[in-house]
Amino acid sequence: MLETIEKQKVSPKKMNAINTRGLNAVRQRIRKNNKDYAKDIDLYREDKEGFMHEEIVEVVRPPIGRLPRPPPSNGEAILGADDEGFTMVGAGGKAMQYTPESILKHLRTIVEARGRKNTDRLEQIRVMERLRDVAVNDYQKIRVLLTLISTRFDLTSGTGSQMSQEQWKL
Repeated sequence: MLETIEKQKVSPKKMNAINTRGLNAVRQRIRKNNKDYAKDIDLYREDKEGFMHEEIVEVVRPPIGRLPRPPPSNGEAILGADDEGFTMVGAGGKAMQYTPESILKHLRTIVEARGRKNTDRLEQIRVMERLRDVAVNDYQKIRVLLTLISTRFDLTSGTGSQMSQEQWKL
C-alpha cells in the first residue's frame, strides 16, 4: 500500500477514480486495524529481528474432563461401534451414540440437513437404518421410517432419473 501511495505521488499520471477509492478504503481499514494492535506494531518496529523470538515455555495442564461413563447395561443399546470395533464419529468430532433417548435428536439433525449442499444422503440413510434398529417403541420406529422413506426419495432427486431397484426394494 505504501509503495502504491509513493508511486502515485511521483507519477504525473493519476489513478482512475475506482482504483483511488479502493486504495483509500484499504488505507482506512489498515489504520483502523492498526489502532487495535498499536502496542505490538511499536514493539515490532523497535526490534524487527527479535520480535517473534521468544522462549517457549511448555505448561502441562492436568486433563480436565468428565468422569468415565459406566458401561451400558444390556437394556440400554448403544450401537456406536460396528463389527470391526470402529466408532462412528460425527461432524463435531464426537462419537455418535445411538440410544433410544437420542433418536429424535438425530432425526431432527437429519431433517435440518436435508436439501443443503454437500449433504451425504447415503450416510443419512445408514444413520437412519441404525436408528431404526435402536428404536424401542412404535412411535420411534414410525418416525424413523417416515424420515427414511422421504430421504430415499431425496436420493434420486432430479428430472429424468429414477430410483434404483435396490433403493426401491429397501
